[in-house]
Amino acid sequence: MALHRLLGIEIGVPDPDTLEGFYKEIGFTGGNRRWGPEGLPDQLVVEEAPYRQLIELRVGCEGEEDLATIRKNLDSIGVASEAREGKLFVPDPVNKWQVVVEPCAAADIDPQPVREVNRPGERQRLGKRPGVLTEPSLRPPRRLGHVVVGSNDILATYKFFVEGLGFRISDIVGGLGFFTRCSPDHHNLLMTPAPVPYLNHYALEHDDIDAVCAAATRYLRDHEGTQIAGPGRHQIGGNMFWYMRDPAGTFFEYFADMDRIVDEEAWKIREDWPMEDSWSIWGEKDQPEVFFTPDDMEEVVAGWNKYHG
Repeated sequence: MALHRLLGIEIGVPDPDTLEGFYKEIGFTGGNRRWGPEGLPDQLVVEEAPYRQLIELRVGCEGEEDLATIRKNLDSIGVASEAREGKLFVPDPVNKWQVVVEPCAAADIDPQPVREVNRPGERQRLGKRPGVLTEPSLRPPRRLGHVVVGSNDILATYKFFVEGLGFRISDIVGGLGFFTRCSPDHHNLLMTPAPVPYLNHYALEHDDIDAVCAAATRYLRDHEGTQIAGPGRHQIGGNMFWYMRDPAGTFFEYFADMDRIVDEEAWKIREDWPMEDSWSIWGEKDQPEVFFTPDDMEEVVAGWNKYHG
C-alpha cells in the first residue's frame, strides 16, 4: 500500500480571515491561516484566492520507492510531476489543483477516551450521568478525514487519481461517483461530476455520535442558516454525518464511525449503488438539492471560467 494517509488540504477563498475565528471556534489549534486538531496544526491551510476553491491536496506514502513508482505511473498517463524537497509535486492538468505526495510514517491518531454507555444486557454507565453532559468541554474534531470534489471531466479525474497517483476504489455510485481512499478509511476522496472543478466539502472526524451531534447543534445555535443536512448515517461508507456551511461558503461535515478497509482482497467493491438509494440509512432519506448546487455555485463557475476556462 503505497499511499496510506490523507495529510491535509489547502483551501483558497476571497477573504481568508473569515475562517480564522471559525477554526478556533470548532476546536482546532493553530493560527496564521494554518489550522488542525491537536498535534496536526496544518491539516487545513487557507490562502487568498479570487473565488472559493481547492488549491492543494497532500497525501502520505511509505517511502522514496513509492514516489518513483507514482512518478512512473503518472508518466504513463501523460501527467507531468516534479520531485523536490523529498516530495512529489503533481499539478492536476484537468482540475488545476495540486497534489503533493510525501513519505511519512503510517499512523493513526492516538486513542481517545471511550464513553461509557448503557446497552441492553451491557450496562456500563452505572450511577453516572452521560459523559457528554459531565465532561467540562465538548470534544473537538480529531482529524481531517476526507474531501469531496466535483469535476467537469470525471473520467480524466478518475484516471489521474486512481491510475496515476494510486488511490483505490471503495465503491461507485450512479456510475460516475467514485469513492476512493489513500488510507484504510472507506474514502478519503470522493470525485463527482460537476459543471466545473470545485471543492464540495471537507469532513472532520469526531469520537462518536455524541461528539458529532453536540458539536453540530452548538454550531447551528450560534450560526443561523448554516444547516445543510443531518444528522444521519450514510449507506456508502457507513459513517454517521452532519453537514453545515463554514463562513467562507464551503460545506463541512462532522462524521464518526466510518468503514475501515484493511484487507484489500476481502473488500467487495459495489459498482452499482443507485443515486436514489445511497444517501442515509436513517434521518433524511434524500440528499438535499443544495449538495449539487451550492449557493455560490454561480460565483465558482464564473471564477473557474475567468481564470481557467
